[in-house]
Amino acid sequence: MSALLRRIFDRVAGDQPEVLRVVFADGEAHQNRPGAPDCTVVFRTRGAELATLALGYVGLFEAYFDGRVDFEGDRPVSTLMRMAYRGAYTYTTNPLVWAARRWREWRDSNRDRETAKRNAIAHYGLPHAFFRLLLGEDCLYAEGFWPPGIDTLAEAQRARCERICRKLRLRPGLDLVEVGSGWGYQAVLAAERYGVNVVNYGLVPAQNVVMQRLIDARGLGGRVRIVERDHRDLATEPERYDRYLSVGVYEHAGRPCQDEWIAGIARALKPGGIGLISTTAYMRDYPTEYLTIRHVFPGGSVPSLPRLLDLLDRHGLRMVEIEELGRHYQRTAECWLANLEAHWPEIAAIDPAVFTERFRRIWTYYLAGVIEGFRPRGGGLDLHHVVFTKGASPDWDEVPRPA
Repeated sequence: MSALLRRIFDRVAGDQPEVLRVVFADGEAHQNRPGAPDCTVVFRTRGAELATLALGYVGLFEAYFDGRVDFEGDRPVSTLMRMAYRGAYTYTTNPLVWAARRWREWRDSNRDRETAKRNAIAHYGLPHAFFRLLLGEDCLYAEGFWPPGIDTLAEAQRARCERICRKLRLRPGLDLVEVGSGWGYQAVLAAERYGVNVVNYGLVPAQNVVMQRLIDARGLGGRVRIVERDHRDLATEPERYDRYLSVGVYEHAGRPCQDEWIAGIARALKPGGIGLISTTAYMRDYPTEYLTIRHVFPGGSVPSLPRLLDLLDRHGLRMVEIEELGRHYQRTAECWLANLEAHWPEIAAIDPAVFTERFRRIWTYYLAGVIEGFRPRGGGLDLHHVVFTKGASPDWDEVPRPA
């Protein structure tokens, strides 16, 4: 068995610059080349070795989550994932993982509202104190914007919110619907600085409580309103809104529900209205990574950009601008991983029954995967701001003429 595992790790390590060392359950050790290891994989049980042989990286990381495998080195999870993306990683996978993913996609599908709400709460219903330590005081859970002169996570996140407001051409008196609250900063900014009226679709009660406190503290109770509604309910509000926004939540629709998501936007926007979807995306229809949908985002599905554009077109929404911000998201996720590491003792103290060593390992894997996924020639992941209009839009199409 150790001979087969050596071949697997050699295939991943190949001629890469990192030195990878593997210590098997019987004490035997192997590394891809001489030198001090950048990362050491330590198998604690024969069962963990069998799981890795049977399931590849899925078996290896499941064993790591459970403590049956340990990784040693400076950010060893990041090192392993960088090597995997550079080397042997492809989207083809073994039939056992394929079957497990298909079953989980079916089980956690957001086809009904009850499941969609349960899936959202599974992630975003974690204590606000955790997200504040991970994301920063504003709890902005998406890409920051890092132009020259911006050096902190808080500045980058606020710059992104301002950028979105400008792309939407906000002005006083407009009605904006935002799907997904993100704890409220974006909606409050839009109302307070740009004078719009905001309706927020928020499925997670714990998030809504935090957002309502922010609304009350800013005295915006008459301008920002939270409704605990599913995105599909937009279809019940025909031509109600001048603007539409979702940041980092289209990924939670699930592939079978993406068409319905876009149809709801098309129905709810007024003629000439403007919308913006900020979403991670691939350029092809790849399956979403199994460990992510099992442990972090149940019911989620990273969309493909071509399919999103096709759906917009089919529902009469005209794409007018796409901006790719993957490197900005990568830098943002690096800050989140650093926060997780720096604040772990505080996070663990919030609720030791929730924030266990297993939780830490899963979230280290998740954040390292985001970082490496966005790396050029990494996992092929991009982040797009897709701006669209419902028909012709004077607010968007009015272009200044040359003097």
